Amino acid sequence: MNQSPQPKALSPTCPEPIEQGWLRNDWLELAFLHWPYDPETIQALLPEGLTVDLHDDQAWVSLVPFQMRRAGPTWLPPIPYVSNFWETNVRTYVIDSAGNRAVWFLSLDCVRLLVVAFARWTIGFPYFWADMDVQVTGRRRRYVTTKRRWPRAPAASTTISIEVGNEIEPNDLDLFLTARWGTVAASLGRLWFHAVDHEPWTLHDATVVELSDTAMTAPGLPSPVGAPIVRWAQPVQARFARPVRV
Repeated sequence: MNQSPQPKALSPTCPEPIEQGWLRNDWLELAFLHWPYDPETIQALLPEGLTVDLHDDQAWVSLVPFQMRRAGPTWLPPIPYVSNFWETNVRTYVIDSAGNRAVWFLSLDCVRLLVVAFARWTIGFPYFWADMDVQVTGRRRRYVTTKRRWPRAPAASTTISIEVGNEIEPNDLDLFLTARWGTVAASLGRLWFHAVDHEPWTLHDATVVELSDTAMTAPGLPSPVGAPIVRWAQPVQARFARPVRV
């Protein structure tokens, strides 16, 4: 495994607030499903320059469905239809060469082709154009992702149904998994850190009612073992800074 750089401290609030940024998103109806993984397994999927981040000697992978609203550049008004959409992503947690503790996306499924093309070509996120249907009934949330359309990739689908519980006080593992004030993406043969700022997460406990998924195995992961740790988050408004090479 790569020698890990000295990681920055985890913080429930953004250590370097972003007043304006160049991209904005509102994140709503967001669910986290977390599983532990063998660190060597995750490190093998990472590009050179990234080190898997560990909590109690375990790597973690998360399945995250949510709604994005008002998405787009900060200097443009939201575009009707295009700026509002659902997505499901598979992510893991890494440390870059600058010590940033970031998210690394293994895949992102989104219902807007324009968003998929923009994110793939300008940022380098591994987005796929897919179908997604979501139902919200009381405390029940049901997210269904199917039929990847573009670009060609291993077939993947996800059905997640959860029951949202009470608000919780985040524990150390919650902090490790959610206090990620940036993402890393590969573009033009280089790695770029995209800092993000938003309100502190307000998390709720949640329980799985129904779960079937192949999105996690599609990028090359083995099937997760055991029941996930499940959280649901209240909405936040996110701002992204311009990317920095790492």
